Amino acid sequence: MRLLSTSYFLITLFSMSATAQQVQLKSNDMIINAEYLKGNSTKNPVLILHGLLQTHHFSTVRRLATALNESGYTVLSPTLSLGISNRKMSLSCEAIHTHSMQSDTSELQTWISWLKAKTGKKVNLVGHSAGGPTILNYLVKNNTALVNKVALISLSYYASGPTANETEQHKNIALEHIKSKSDKIHNYALNYCRSYPSYANEFLSYYEWDTEKVSKSVGLYKDKISIVIGTGDKRIDSNWRKQLNDKYNNVFSIDGANHFFDQSHEFELIDIIEEIIE
Repeated sequence: MRLLSTSYFLITLFSMSATAQQVQLKSNDMIINAEYLKGNSTKNPVLILHGLLQTHHFSTVRRLATALNESGYTVLSPTLSLGISNRKMSLSCEAIHTHSMQSDTSELQTWISWLKAKTGKKVNLVGHSAGGPTILNYLVKNNTALVNKVALISLSYYASGPTANETEQHKNIALEHIKSKSDKIHNYALNYCRSYPSYANEFLSYYEWDTEKVSKSVGLYKDKISIVIGTGDKRIDSNWRKQLNDKYNNVFSIDGANHFFDQSHEFELIDIIEEIIE
């Protein structure tokens, strides 16, 4: 498995505007980027993680980061490298994907440690869509001492669902490649990607985060985690919403909101996230 080291150091910090700064760290010879918005030092800072193959420029992340900062929160919005040093653009489905859930989580750990050291306070984690399983993997693999509260927006999963293109056949092919000790790229599928070239282990690192594993992981940290879902979200199964509502108390539903909480629903989303992390 291709893993990133958790060692890092600050490369540069330069002003983008009156309040926004671009932060770059180096981890295992990989430059990773984030946008930093300084807020009130009395509030716990917020880290917002984007969804599958996106960046911190993604509209849902950007709107939320701006609004929380205007409410006084220090906000850090990382862009996962996905195996590309200094990545600044979203990654296409058809690109060769050498990243894994483990490497994503290693970078997330780096950013959480940096933000905790920068502010001296525990970090609130907010994940959109596929950013949710990455945050859950961090919680499972690491000590949660650095974490204050967690808000998972449009919490996604792999291996099933309305937009899932991955199948059990893809899983079986990957397992055969591992069994035969093959280290070749194969064209799998993942989530909305019909074509997803990757290595077997890297593909399976995401595939294994199905509804059962996601739900079980939420249960392990239910005192820290809140979930926000839209009843108009066509990217997750209605049974998934029902399962979350039946099992956990801290589930907020926004009537009519889609996967991205755009238009008028963004204001409801902001109010709920502030309620969760206060």
